[in-house]
Amino acid sequence: MRFDIDIYADNLMLPEEEMKAKNIAPEIIQRVVRLRDLYNYMLRHPLKKDKEYTDYIRSVYTNQDGKQLSLRKAYEDIEIIHAVIGNLQMCTKEWHRWRFNNMIMEGYAIAVRKEDATAIAKLAQQYGKYNQLDKNDEVDRGSADMPHIVFTFDVSALGYKPIKNVYALIDKLNAQFAGKGYERITADEDAIVIDEIKSGKDESAAAISE
Repeated sequence: MRFDIDIYADNLMLPEEEMKAKNIAPEIIQRVVRLRDLYNYMLRHPLKKDKEYTDYIRSVYTNQDGKQLSLRKAYEDIEIIHAVIGNLQMCTKEWHRWRFNNMIMEGYAIAVRKEDATAIAKLAQQYGKYNQLDKNDEVDRGSADMPHIVFTFDVSALGYKPIKNVYALIDKLNAQFAGKGYERITADEDAIVIDEIKSGKDESAAAISE
């Protein structure tokens, strides 16, 4: 990135006086003030596009010569904000819940100032319904009494006798049977008997079978 993100992240919420006391360059302070305003604007309008944010920045702020802020500078501001606080366009439901509650409280404050009893009652009802204040809190149903599960590779926990030097035995079996196919496997006796019964070649086998 073309600029030091840390300096903006560390000073984004500091008053100008404190930044000046830290001997931060005036152009950095100006940008921090601009970023702070942009951040608040994004909070109020989280679903706007980056182009709308740049339009806002350029409509409010100018450069050191008093001219309209360049489009490049405006996009740099957005780039810094995304790097410091993330992309607000990816806001979660929790943020929307928080925002909705704030909207209700803002409306409630206006209704109180206007002494509008009807609006106060409706907003209070909406606030209670949305936050489910009419329902009891969930009760812990004994999660602490649930059996504690312990994972283990000890087969004796299942009643089996552990094999001593199991890895050595595995190596031995691999060496013994690897690449040998079925050379060491004897023929299936039952299959032979059945086959011989069908072919009539082994009468004694048939007699045994009967």
